[in-house]
Amino acid sequence: MSNSRTRSALRPKQPLLVGAVVVTALVTAWLFVPTMQGHLATMNSGSVDVTATEYAVTDDDEHLSTTLQIHNPTGRDIVFASSILHAHDGDVQLTDGTTTSFDEIRIPAGKTVETTIDIDLDTERASQAKTAVQSESVTLSGTIRAEIGDKDVSIPVRPEEGGR
Repeated sequence: MSNSRTRSALRPKQPLLVGAVVVTALVTAWLFVPTMQGHLATMNSGSVDVTATEYAVTDDDEHLSTTLQIHNPTGRDIVFASSILHAHDGDVQLTDGTTTSFDEIRIPAGKTVETTIDIDLDTERASQAKTAVQSESVTLSGTIRAEIGDKDVSIPVRPEEGGR
């Protein structure tokens, strides 16, 4: 009796149905895993760390050149598109608050990338910006618009205590 049950399990009476169930399960898993990875990466976009490491006023006094170190701890690449970043010296805003382009900078999953961007200065604050850069009292804050897969995310840039 048990011998026939073993044979039945190894050779089901409806092999087409068993095959369809197995194929459906494999396709579902194949589609679910990348979707779940993207969802988890989007949920963890708040853990992306953006740190300003260097500042300089450009020779034409029109831009604050800022080197950013960006760490992507998520499981998916992040593509930075644009930002609205504000540089301050104390309570004084040095930049003009316009959108800054990132030219589609890609930050690979689990990696840290350094990039330099130019933020438009408020023309009346160029002299104060130079002084703030020399005294290392510049702070940077704002939001970076990015994409993880096909999802738009906003990455906050928070000022560090006591300047850089």
